[in-house]
Amino acid sequence: MIVFDTLDNLELYQKISDKILRVITVMDRSLPYDQSIGKYRCPEDDEVLYEIDAYPTTAQGRREMPSEKQYAMEIVLEGEAVTSVAGKDVFVMSPGRFLLTKDESDVKRGMTRNIELSVKSVIFRF
Repeated sequence: MIVFDTLDNLELYQKISDKILRVITVMDRSLPYDQSIGKYRCPEDDEVLYEIDAYPTTAQGRREMPSEKQYAMEIVLEGEAVTSVAGKDVFVMSPGRFLLTKDESDVKRGMTRNIELSVKSVIFRF
């Protein structure tokens, strides 16, 4: 499953998982914008983990390791990067957009679109 949309529409996807409400709460509080690079747990739900990262985009990107969690939601906080899923679906990630995947083991993040950029992102896992 792949969902690519804007953060303004995130509430529409709560029926997919009740954990999306926790993601909304964390984002509404601007926690990922204010916190340092690292791994965190949602204050209201220990099952919702998120990782904040900052990196330069590259032509090759970074292959994402499969997670034991079902869902992964990527949100770019600053900059712009390209994400590829299963080598066929390509998404331009920019602030205000999210990419939600489920059971996708072949995800490549942090690819450059035109020129290398600095990116800050958060990935929620639940």
